[in-house]
Amino acid sequence: MTGSPRPRRRRKAPACPPIGALMRYGERTVRVIAEASGQRVIIESVDEDGRTFRSTVKWASLAAPEGQLF
Repeated sequence: MTGSPRPRRRRKAPACPPIGALMRYGERTVRVIAEASGQRVIIESVDEDGRTFRSTVKWASLAAPEGQLF
């Protein structure tokens, strides 16, 4: 006897972080600059010498900041 098929649950698609948001990327605090293709965003951060640089990372690699920034 075959029963009715179970409804499939869709995994909630991750949302792109808002442009300008401060996020955590590993140990660094970064700012989201723009949305890129393939569930990636362009982030801006500051290196040890105080220079800003931009890189592209996946949304899943970003996390909300924990507690206070300063």
